[in-house]
Amino acid sequence: MLASADICSGPGLLTVEDALTVANACVRPVSGTETISIRLCAGRVSACDITASLPLPPFDQSAVDGYGLRRDDLATATKKPFRQVGTSFAGASHSACPKTGEVVRLMTGAAIPFGVGAVVMEEKIRLVGRDVVFDRTVESGLNIRRRGEDVAISSRIVEIGTTIDARHVAILAASGVSTINVRRQIKVGILSTGSELVPVNQPLGSHQIYDSNGPMLTALLDAPALRVTQLGRCRDERGRLTRRLMQIARSYDFLVCSGGVSGSDADHVVASVLDAGGACTKLSLALKPGKPLAVGTIGNMAVLALPGNPFACLVGALLFARPMLHSLAGSYRCHGRPVAAQTSQTFAHRSGRLEFVPVRLAALHNGGIPLLEKLGRGGSARLLPLIGADGLASIPAETDDLPAGSRIDYYPFDTAFRL
Repeated sequence: MLASADICSGPGLLTVEDALTVANACVRPVSGTETISIRLCAGRVSACDITASLPLPPFDQSAVDGYGLRRDDLATATKKPFRQVGTSFAGASHSACPKTGEVVRLMTGAAIPFGVGAVVMEEKIRLVGRDVVFDRTVESGLNIRRRGEDVAISSRIVEIGTTIDARHVAILAASGVSTINVRRQIKVGILSTGSELVPVNQPLGSHQIYDSNGPMLTALLDAPALRVTQLGRCRDERGRLTRRLMQIARSYDFLVCSGGVSGSDADHVVASVLDAGGACTKLSLALKPGKPLAVGTIGNMAVLALPGNPFACLVGALLFARPMLHSLAGSYRCHGRPVAAQTSQTFAHRSGRLEFVPVRLAALHNGGIPLLEKLGRGGSARLLPLIGADGLASIPAETDDLPAGSRIDYYPFDTAFRL
C-alpha cells in the first residue's frame, strides 16, 4: 500500500529506477480476456501460452528450385548422367518417385518424393540433351527442409504476455491458428488539470492557454491493447477535482493526469486522490525535466500524475506511463534500450539530476556511431525543439558539461522512445 505522503520530504531526490519501483507497486495486470481473430491481434497482449498443433514445415519439402536425387545415387552422382522423370510443384497432391538413375525436378516448396535424399539447385547442374549431369559431390539432405525442423509439434510459439506483432501473426497463421486469447483492453483516462486550460476548439480568454498535454498524451499512449479516452480538463479546485476523480475511478483502470503536482497552493492532485478515498505518494525525482511526480490508486484504478509543462509531461509519460501500462496489460515488454552515441558539441549540464534533451542526428561517426546535436536552450515548457529532434539523449546526473566527442545514451523516437 502506498503511503499517503511525500516520501521525498527528507534530503535527496529519487532516481528514476527507484521511482519506477514505487510506481509499479500501484499496478497489477487487469483481469479479463477475450478471444479475437489473428487479423485483429497485432498490438494486443497474449493471455496464455500458444503451442503449435502441427509441425513446421508440415512435411519434408524442397528449399530450392532444383533436382531431387535418390539416396542410393548420392555416392555416384558425378559418375553418370541421370534421366528426368517428372516435375513436382508446391501444393501438388503427388509427385513422381525417381528410380535408380533417375531424378525429379522439384520447385521450391514441393514435397520430397519417397526415396529422394538431396535436392541440387538448378543453377548447379548441367543439361545434356534430356539428361541431368552433376559436376559436384552431393551431400545427403542438401536443400531439404525437414518436417518440424523450424517448429516441433506442441512447442510454444507465443508466450503469455507477448505483445503481438507481424512476426507472431506469421507463425500463428502458418501453424493454423485462427483466433487467440488476449488480455482485455486497458481502459485509460487522460485528464488535464489547470484553470488556465482551454480546449483547442474554443477561443482563448485573457491569460489562458490551449491544453496540449491532453491531446499529446492521448496520441502518445494510443495502442491496440489500450482504450484511451481524453477526459478533458478540470479546474484547480480541490473539491471539484475530488468529485471528478471519484467518478473516473468507477470506469477506468488507469488515469494519467497532468498538472497539479508541483506543490503550490493551486496544486491539488495528491490531496484530491486522498479525499477520493485513495492512496497517493508524491515523488521528487533527480530528473530534468520532470522533478515532481505523483503515483497512487483509487480503488482498482492506478493514478499517475505528471507535471504540467509539456516537455516534462512527455518525458514523464515515456519513463513512467508506458512501463505501468505494460504491467497493467501483463506484458513482459521491456523499456526501450538506448543507443551508444557521441556528442557533436558541448552539452551544458549541471550535475545532480539525470537530464533528457532533444537531439538531432548530425552524422554517423567512427563506423556508424550516431553523432548528436543538441536542440534548443532547454526548458520543460518548450515544444519546438522536439519537432526537429530525432530522439532524446540522457545526460547522467553525476556529470557536469559533456565536451564534444563524449559518449552519451541516445533514445531514438522511432525505436526506444517510439512516438
